[in-house]
Amino acid sequence: MRYLAATLLALISAQAWANELDSLLQQVQVFGTPMAAVQRAIQISRQPIFPKKDVLAVFDISQPSAKKRFYVLDFKTGQVTAHYAAHGRDNGPNAKAIKFKGFQTDLDMVPLGPLKTAHSEVMEPYKKIVDWYDGSVYPDMIVVALEGVTSYNSYVNHTPPFKWFIHPNWYTTAGFRAKNRGMLGRSNGCVVVDPVENNQIVTRLQDGALVFVTVGDAPIEQYL
Repeated sequence: MRYLAATLLALISAQAWANELDSLLQQVQVFGTPMAAVQRAIQISRQPIFPKKDVLAVFDISQPSAKKRFYVLDFKTGQVTAHYAAHGRDNGPNAKAIKFKGFQTDLDMVPLGPLKTAHSEVMEPYKKIVDWYDGSVYPDMIVVALEGVTSYNSYVNHTPPFKWFIHPNWYTTAGFRAKNRGMLGRSNGCVVVDPVENNQIVTRLQDGALVFVTVGDAPIEQYL
């Protein structure tokens, strides 16, 4: 009887997970997110190396910077949200990243593939962000470090003093976008988000979630 109850509970849980996943995938499709990359990210996030399994993010740097291309899939709330995020300066111009091959040796490019978040922290010079265009001040900003978890992106763990973070900056603000035809500026290789949304994104993703950086649906291996 106990075995039957446990089996029934497992089936119910599996069905609930399937329904939840289907809902998230429908939302992702509406945003125009690369579906094969999302499916890949979901599979990777199930691996033991990612202790935080109720949320993940997909950053599609094949899309223009004027588009919200950093997607957070929240399995706890059942919601998908899209956010602005800047790519690295050596990935290409402000409008769109065009260079991906060579990311392992070029430290000013966003690392591709699965990355794992650490714990959030306060760090200069990102503690307070000032919008250079409209003067808006964003205090008490936090950041989260990213760790490489594959052979091809683990270099980010061994390049002191360089580290890769999710963090805010002045060149991702609404003021900057308004003056630059909707485009963002470029980072030194980090994932840089709007300071208005930064703390919410960092807090939700910190402590072991997957951040999957992809070039559309293309296999990462072709850029190695």
